[in-house]
Amino acid sequence: MARKRTAGRRKIEIQLIESKQARQVAFSKRRFGLFKKASEICTLTGCNIAIVVFSPSGKPFSFGNGCVNTIIQRFLCQSPMEVNGDQDPHGSICSKLHQQYTELCKLLDVEKIRAKELDLQGTTCQKPSWFDVPVYELSLDQLMESKRRMEELREKIAERVNELSLMGSALTLAPPNYAREIDLNVATT
Repeated sequence: MARKRTAGRRKIEIQLIESKQARQVAFSKRRFGLFKKASEICTLTGCNIAIVVFSPSGKPFSFGNGCVNTIIQRFLCQSPMEVNGDQDPHGSICSKLHQQYTELCKLLDVEKIRAKELDLQGTTCQKPSWFDVPVYELSLDQLMESKRRMEELREKIAERVNELSLMGSALTLAPPNYAREIDLNVATT
């Protein structure tokens, strides 16, 4: 069984790659390797590193252990970073934003699960028999009963809207007393 011969790892002459497509592929692979090496040196030594690279097509890519902006600002000012309660050497702003992002992702997952549960409840909820019947086919007693039930529904909605507005929830789409202003009076013919 013959082995396939490959170029393997070998030294290449360091010069500009002529083919634009090959140059882009080489950039992508080398950028990943560069960022990986930077991450390793940060882990091993605890240093702060910021790398900004522009691709041949002009797109910027950056890597930083800590906040890139903080590290660049430190480099430009040529002053050592002070460790105090507001700022740590690893860029507390970035870590706070990352923590907030993680918390928001967890909340989003919880809300997605809640939405699925509510959707499932909505599909399993049975409508009353009179709900799909045209209004003109209902008797006076049925109309009065439907009016009573709609008024109950209006009150429940108003309570929920007021509850959400008191909590200051972003889910509130109407003013607190909006549901009370809905006129459910049914004109009978």
